Amino acid sequence: MEERYPIGETESVVVAVLRHDRHEPGYARWSVAVGLAGSGATVHVPGHYPGVLAQRIREADSRFAPGMRLARDEYLDLTALRRDGEDSLALSSSARSPVRVTVEVPRDELAPLAALLDQAQALIEELRKGLGIVPDSLPDGV
Repeated sequence: MEERYPIGETESVVVAVLRHDRHEPGYARWSVAVGLAGSGATVHVPGHYPGVLAQRIREADSRFAPGMRLARDEYLDLTALRRDGEDSLALSSSARSPVRVTVEVPRDELAPLAALLDQAQALIEELRKGLGIVPDSLPDGV
């Protein structure tokens, strides 16, 4: 069984948290999908990573220079692009990925995307706690 928790969207991209049917505890059960609205192009990142990506997107926006690779790690490459006077940030799966996928986000949507990624990270942290915090029964008088 897999579960999908929609987080939100900008005009160009949709963000969702996915819970995978795995038996390993922790972040291995979670990932975040950033997909183009109305398209099949989606970049998936592991459950510990959306907060990191949010910060990298904010940094990329502040250092934006067309044609420059602004961040690179084992999951994604972030590259500043300019086409026909429009700025965007390309989020591309790394060379380690079996399939290379790129999602381009217009620069004016970077702050909202970073906020959605922070929300996704917060949801994962909350859901990772599990139902152990819910009591089996209510106290007397409630």
